[in-house]
Amino acid sequence: MFKVLQHLITSFFIFPLLAIAAEPVPLSETSYKADLGVLIMQINWGRQWKCGAFENAQLQALSFTKLSASAEQAVSLEFETPSRLLVENKFLPYAWVVEPGEYFLSGFDVKVARSVRNVAHIQGNKDNLFKEGKPIGGSFTVKPGEIVYIGHFGLDCGAEPFLWRYYLADRQEFERYIEGFREKFPFVKNIPVQYRLFSSEVFGHPFSLSNPTVK
Repeated sequence: MFKVLQHLITSFFIFPLLAIAAEPVPLSETSYKADLGVLIMQINWGRQWKCGAFENAQLQALSFTKLSASAEQAVSLEFETPSRLLVENKFLPYAWVVEPGEYFLSGFDVKVARSVRNVAHIQGNKDNLFKEGKPIGGSFTVKPGEIVYIGHFGLDCGAEPFLWRYYLADRQEFERYIEGFREKFPFVKNIPVQYRLFSSEVFGHPFSLSNPTVK
């Protein structure tokens, strides 16, 4: 009896942890689950010429990590450029099934070059993007059953190459964007989509729509 009870207690504690630690996966008809969230965004991996004081710059990696009680339960979304040489200068769409919760910017890598031989990297990581329990770089939230648009990510080539979160500027543009999304993923066409940008005081200006839901 004690062994059976001990096994049940052990299983009770292990099963929720396995559910919490589920990794994000690309959206598909088989991966979609109504109790999870769907993240939609776009990233421009293209090389930017005459970027700040550099000959060129390229965003090569971007990652977000779910805020959780322990490191063992941490879930990360990691994106990398499809190529370090030949990438079109345009935004590419991403749609991922993720666990509900708050995700903070936990890493990025921007390659900068003054010449073919003079190459360096501007990088962010958890040590400088998350301090004293706060997501300094910014964060976004996905609720259970939601589909959330968090923005377009690329480089700002002002004073120096800088990671930047751009966004769809108005309701009409957002509706057109969601129309294209639903054509590609018709199995979620009846799920409302929320306009809730990645929020940051460093990597993007604040913006919201007065009517942020496309039903």
